[in-house]
Amino acid sequence: MVTRLSTLSADKSASKIQAAFRNHQARLKLKKQAAWQIHEKLEYSSEQTEAKLKDMFEKLLKSSDLLSPSVAKLLQKAGLPVEEKELLRLTNPASISVQANYQGLRIEGPITRKTFVDLIEAFQHGEVLHEKYVCEILHQARAILKTLPNFNHIDLSNLHHIYIIGDLHGQLADLLHIFNA
Repeated sequence: MVTRLSTLSADKSASKIQAAFRNHQARLKLKKQAAWQIHEKLEYSSEQTEAKLKDMFEKLLKSSDLLSPSVAKLLQKAGLPVEEKELLRLTNPASISVQANYQGLRIEGPITRKTFVDLIEAFQHGEVLHEKYVCEILHQARAILKTLPNFNHIDLSNLHHIYIIGDLHGQLADLLHIFNA
């Protein structure tokens, strides 16, 4: 009788432990699913927000004749669809002045490897690059890229690794990780 009672209580205890474990596993699974759903909603909402902002700016630009000239110029400077010649004129680094109190990185002359390394270090420290130097980099990059073909064939036989990079969604830390790899 004593062994039957202890076996019965042991079975009940084991059943309770198993039930508690199953409940715990189910709660963990629900938390994981909820976290994934939240992640997806945030990911897609940021893309939708960007698309809505782009549409709004395009509508503003189309109705720029109703806006003051300075507002229309600012919208065009934001990189919205404008004639290429006009865009180059509006983003000409020579026409942008740097305030005397600007403490960030200054770029003079052609972009070199050292300039690139300095930029990465500055961004890692949270520094902001002045608009003039951003335009300078973009103009130099455009000039170089226009001379290159759209497709480049490379010989993979000498390489040990190849990295294929997709969309980084604006994450500077991910880009820096790729450069440091």
